[in-house]
Amino acid sequence: MKPILLLITFLYALSLKAQTVGKDTLSIEDKAYKFSAKKLIVPSVLISYGALSLMSDDLKSLNQSTRYETREHIIAGATIDNYMQYAPAAAVYGLNLAGVKGKHNFKDRTIIYATSQLISAALVLPTKQFVGEERPDGSNNFSFPSGHTATAFSSAHFMFREYKDWSCYL
Repeated sequence: MKPILLLITFLYALSLKAQTVGKDTLSIEDKAYKFSAKKLIVPSVLISYGALSLMSDDLKSLNQSTRYETREHIIAGATIDNYMQYAPAAAVYGLNLAGVKGKHNFKDRTIIYATSQLISAALVLPTKQFVGEERPDGSNNFSFPSGHTATAFSSAHFMFREYKDWSCYL
């Protein structure tokens, strides 16, 4: 009985020591945004590549071969991408209905989402007109930039901003 009591006392003492923090290890996290030029490298390279691909004959031929391969594998009538672009926004409203409260109330949330979609459309639609890149299926000349992608990213960022303090997975 004595060895067990001694072991329990020892383990309890260790757990108490584990709860202490030295003064030199305390720090306050600064959440202010800090600009870093390194964060611009990847987006700059990708944007440059996209711009060059509109002027380079080699990259245009790559686009043509990709278009040819894509046409071989198109599933007629596949429309899931028309709905999935709105999935993050629908999840925000669904989570709220399920009792998971976001950062904003329904009215503010709706105004924020509508504004982000209007800004996205105001940037994407004129750019489509200006660029005039042909779609892989040849149906029209409004394939770049992708409106579906812009909507999906703005919806995903809307969800992130609404629940970033609640869960790192949302």
